[in-house]
Amino acid sequence: MKKKILAIGLVVAVLALTAAFWLSCEPTPQGTIEVKATLDASPWTGAVAYTLSRTGETLNGALVDKTFTVTADNWTCAYVSGGPAGAVFVDITPTPTQTVAGNETITFTLNFVTPLDASIVFETWTINGEPVDPGIHHVPPDTIIDIRYKEHVDGPEGEVVTVYQTCWLTVHYVEGGEEFITLHAINADGAVFMDPPATKLYQMTTVEGVDAPYCTYVDLFMCVPVKLDVEIEWELEICTDYTKTINWLHFPEVNGAPVLFDIPPAPPGTTFDLTSWARLELEGDAGPIIVETDPCPTLTIVIAGPLP
Repeated sequence: MKKKILAIGLVVAVLALTAAFWLSCEPTPQGTIEVKATLDASPWTGAVAYTLSRTGETLNGALVDKTFTVTADNWTCAYVSGGPAGAVFVDITPTPTQTVAGNETITFTLNFVTPLDASIVFETWTINGEPVDPGIHHVPPDTIIDIRYKEHVDGPEGEVVTVYQTCWLTVHYVEGGEEFITLHAINADGAVFMDPPATKLYQMTTVEGVDAPYCTYVDLFMCVPVKLDVEIEWELEICTDYTKTINWLHFPEVNGAPVLFDIPPAPPGTTFDLTSWARLELEGDAGPIIVETDPCPTLTIVIAGPLP
């Protein structure tokens, strides 16, 4: 009887060892991780350093698109360096940590964007829309003094960004027969426009930084420069080249002219020196982006007599 019991125990032990052997030989469940990238929401492939990690294991990646066969577990993807030239890393979607199940595939997507930047450059003074060189110009009645700037916003192509603009004009009443001349604010919406057209959200004329809405009157005293400006808010399309035109002044006053300011009729020989500069501001990825021009060359306007 004892031998029989011993034999049965031996059989049980052998079966247990066999089961343990087969269990230990079962393969560890495997899954698949795909790592991809985007630039400005469009697929991008190339060199970029990242890691895939779980407890006790780290894999290094150097390219996208890339596929890894991994142990089923919780995996975390982390950006290290590289990516599209000049681009900014934003995030990893759908989430930096995901669970990989056996025979299943998950995807980590590294997202990059082209950083926002802006430029504004003085192009030319114009008189009645015609470009002119800086210097002295004698103007007849019904003359509009304009200025043009070239503007551009870099970033994800085709997207729209809000841009805040301030454009200044210093008016220096140099010579004339009156102690002072009264300036009249018009703030006509059509006095500031973009080519190609852009959506304007706000416009306000100011004098020495104080709002000067329609029908504000300001005295220009001889030899006392006065700083005018116009504050504008636009929606601009990224990667589009714009030309901004500002109809600053109208000589003499004509109601309804698409200008920012009117100067009433003045005696022949009345002279003004004009200087202008401008600034753009927008919210970038790392904070406000502000660009400003230097003052442009001076334009001297001399009021001529009436046309024959």
